[in-house]
Amino acid sequence: PLLLYIASLRERAMDMGDHQEGGSDSQQQLQERRKRQRRHTPEQIRKLEESFQKCGYPDEAQSAQLGRELGLENKQIRSWFQNHRTQMKVEYERAENLFLREENTRLLSENMVMREVLKNFICLNPNCIAKHYIDQQEELDKENARLKAGSLLCATSFQDEL
Repeated sequence: PLLLYIASLRERAMDMGDHQEGGSDSQQQLQERRKRQRRHTPEQIRKLEESFQKCGYPDEAQSAQLGRELGLENKQIRSWFQNHRTQMKVEYERAENLFLREENTRLLSENMVMREVLKNFICLNPNCIAKHYIDQQEELDKENARLKAGSLLCATSFQDEL
């Protein structure tokens, strides 16, 4: 599922790149810059990606062979693989971060629900742990509020002295 999500992120990024302009460059400057850039043909990219799926770190012999097949220099092959590895790493990290953020949000919601349940929990047993927890939490909240007020007072008096 994570790899499918990464692929969908990649497609969205490519779509967004097609629709964005290059900042303050004029249309003519963009065309000139694109002419100077060496773009790989779709067939070359397909073969490079096929090779990447088999081995993300080709040795010199594999790079040379691939370069001969595609009509590219060994340096171009090495650069493409390095760029592709970096791109894959970034995409994976983005997907992982998004997954972790969603998991965090889910856990925070679950935590809030459990706290509300504990607040409304009625325990007839005098040794009830839930009651002790709620009382302790209320005391900690009051102490935190008192400390924050004190630190604010300290900070403002310190600024007044300056």
